[in-house]
Amino acid sequence: MKNVTTELKVGIFAIIVIMLLSYMTFKVGRMTFMWEKGFKLYTEFNDISGLDEKSRIKVAGVEAGIVDKIVLENGKAKLTLLLNPDIKLYKNATVSLKMSGLLGDRYLAISTGTPDQPLLKSGDTLTNVIHAADIDMLAHELTSAATNIGDLTESIKDVFGDKEREALSESILNLRTLTQNLKEISKDNKVPLHNVIVQLDKFTEALAEKGPGFVDDMSRTAKTLGDKGPKLIDDLGKLASDLKEVVGENRYNFKESMENIREVSRSASKIAQQIESGEGTLGKLVKEDKIYNSLSKISDEAGKSVDFVGRLKTFMDFHTEYNTTDADWKGYFDLTLQPNKDKYYVLGIVTDPKGTVETTDRVINGVKTTEEETTSKMEFSAQFARRFDDIALRIGMIENTFGLGADYFFDNDKGRVRFDMWDFNAKEAEAEKSHAKIGVDYRVFKYIFISSGIDNLLNSGRRGIYIGGGLKFEDEDFKYLLGKMPSPSLP
Repeated sequence: MKNVTTELKVGIFAIIVIMLLSYMTFKVGRMTFMWEKGFKLYTEFNDISGLDEKSRIKVAGVEAGIVDKIVLENGKAKLTLLLNPDIKLYKNATVSLKMSGLLGDRYLAISTGTPDQPLLKSGDTLTNVIHAADIDMLAHELTSAATNIGDLTESIKDVFGDKEREALSESILNLRTLTQNLKEISKDNKVPLHNVIVQLDKFTEALAEKGPGFVDDMSRTAKTLGDKGPKLIDDLGKLASDLKEVVGENRYNFKESMENIREVSRSASKIAQQIESGEGTLGKLVKEDKIYNSLSKISDEAGKSVDFVGRLKTFMDFHTEYNTTDADWKGYFDLTLQPNKDKYYVLGIVTDPKGTVETTDRVINGVKTTEEETTSKMEFSAQFARRFDDIALRIGMIENTFGLGADYFFDNDKGRVRFDMWDFNAKEAEAEKSHAKIGVDYRVFKYIFISSGIDNLLNSGRRGIYIGGGLKFEDEDFKYLLGKMPSPSLP
């Protein structure tokens, strides 16, 4: 080592540093060494915006290879994939283009498929491709939906004036009275209802016992009808003779009526000829293409509007709750708009007897006092909800403040466990913490549901059990109810 020159030492040190830097470069950049082995697969995409060569490939979220090569063939992007040799993929494996974050890099995600299919070998092609959604199209649809929601909100705001709010409050009070009356009627008529069921059971037994006798009576009736049949035929013959005399006496009136009908027919034929030649308003409507094109355009636009409305499901719910601690009733009106099965919007009005409290600090003669004033007993809610199977998450405004909620649906959506939390600034009356509520709603009949739970979990002074119930309809129910209503007859 004493004979090693300084230049040789420096050279050896430089080679070691270069090797370390090369290793770190490949390791940090997640690049494969040129001598690493793997097997190749091919796939095609219509659009791979944001994906480049050497981009990562993940299987079950684990890095499993890179995009080795990208070429354009027949208007499509053909990708050559280089995968680790220990990865096993089956023929029904799927490949999709994903992002690592909201603004992150693009990568390919591959599902392995199922073992009942044959394994893919090097050189095979992945045919099950899930194409990425067009962000511009989604943004356009979101903008249109936001515009429609804004228009709907303005319409609802115009509809619910002071008189409408008073009418709604009165309706909620009437609903509470109706609920109490139904409860009393059910309690008072429990024994009569039982007696009616018993009588029906006895009637069924009697019908089973006397059924053969009833058949014999029907047979005797048929025999009697056969005996009196000739006389009935004679009576019908006499009736036909009388009818012939009436026709003979009024044949001139019938002839005049036929002449009037012919005159009307000639007038209708003349009008049809004028329309065919393009005379008058109807004739221009039939002959001019401009009017036809305008009507066709209006029909197409109307069809699009009807299609959107047909996909939008609407639910309306009126209910009331009684809080055992507050010893008071609270009324709710909710309108749910559901454009598809996993997304919906909830707009609501709440009549809260406690209301929202505004606190004002005053200094009088050097003494600081705090005054509380209830400012609003009519409160509004507007939430956006997203459903995942039996669980739904909600966010938005709950009773005039920001709030969050979650729902768990069971028994084919007849029941719902719901949790809500709002008023994080504790502005409600007699509240020191946020308002939290948990309860269960269950539909006992087609339109009637009951609810119960615990309200104001975090405020011990107002914490209590609530019970209630109400009515819930959807757009199909409205069509059914309106179809059953008697229509006014024209004079």
